[in-house]
Amino acid sequence: MTIHLDLATVLLLHQCSFLVGAVCFVYMRIQSRGGEGLGALAAGYFALALASALAGLGEQHLLSVPVWGFGSIVLGMTGYALFWIGIRRLSSSKFRRMDWAALAIPPLAAVVAVATQFHVTSYLRGSVGNAFAFASLMASAVCVLGDGARERLPARIPLAASIGLGGLLALMVVVGLLARDVAPMTPIWAFFLRIMSQFAVALFVVILATERTEAELRRVAETDMLTGIGNRRWFMSRLPRTALKGSALLLMDLDFFKQVNDRFGHDAGDTVLVSFAGAISRTMRAGDSFGRLGGEEFGVYLPKAAPSEALAIAESIRKVVRTLVVECGGEQISLTVSIGVAAVEESQPSLTDLIKTADAALYAAKDSGRDRSVLFEPGIRAAA
Repeated sequence: MTIHLDLATVLLLHQCSFLVGAVCFVYMRIQSRGGEGLGALAAGYFALALASALAGLGEQHLLSVPVWGFGSIVLGMTGYALFWIGIRRLSSSKFRRMDWAALAIPPLAAVVAVATQFHVTSYLRGSVGNAFAFASLMASAVCVLGDGARERLPARIPLAASIGLGGLLALMVVVGLLARDVAPMTPIWAFFLRIMSQFAVALFVVILATERTEAELRRVAETDMLTGIGNRRWFMSRLPRTALKGSALLLMDLDFFKQVNDRFGHDAGDTVLVSFAGAISRTMRAGDSFGRLGGEEFGVYLPKAAPSEALAIAESIRKVVRTLVVECGGEQISLTVSIGVAAVEESQPSLTDLIKTADAALYAAKDSGRDRSVLFEPGIRAAA
């Protein structure tokens, strides 16, 4: 059975797909805090909807070919330029002001159209417009995928695939217009399938923006707002339910921190905590987890560390803290830290037992004079 596609109907659906996408982008732009790129995407889809509307009026002979042909080519190229700019802003941290230079292409195309009148010839107008669509869409797909390493959001892959599919279908239109004998499909079928890709692009842009908002909320919920490192909730989520052999937990407590608050004030105490967290963060190995558990207590989880190595890391942290001098209000504040080390050797204790073990070692470090690291041994628990 052969399905016949009416061009006027396809153009109407094409126009509707852009309008629906534009409305979605506007809504998300209003709802999102930043909404980078969504405004440009909405403007681009509106321009493409208007270009499609002009083509539809032309097909109904309500406008002359020079008028609707010129308007559709300029608006179409403007729409795809704005789409690329919007994707760059939405997806990339490397957006630059010079990216707006893409908007110089449509006026240049308008000048060429006036000079050559290529827009009054159907296959030339379609080839130029769809070639530009192919270039901008493929560049946008590459941008979305290229930033995946920086921001790992699941929606990036289907979004890039939807944009890339739209670009390939635009290329099919060009092939169908210039080399009909070798084209895998007719231009009208390629045009029809692009409607689906345009709906998909709008859908996955909305999903990407939603995932980014949710990721930001998780980050805020799991970040200590004073020091900028992970909070207790985040740190506990990094620990396995059952401590793995060859791992270690360090519990750290700043010595005499209450005296810092009493003598220099709570602002100085906050400065001390921020300086301490920054200094220790710089000593962490890849894969280690460092978080603030509350007050002046911090924790480090070492997924790969033998007992001797865990104690050596604790000692290096202690020495870093001894050299740390915090200046606040003209005063210089020296710091020391006590560290309890619990290393997992043969048996694999529960998370609760591992924390109790490290806490007992921390108690022993403070009880034996502070400013020291203590590796848990069986006799320590009885003493604690």
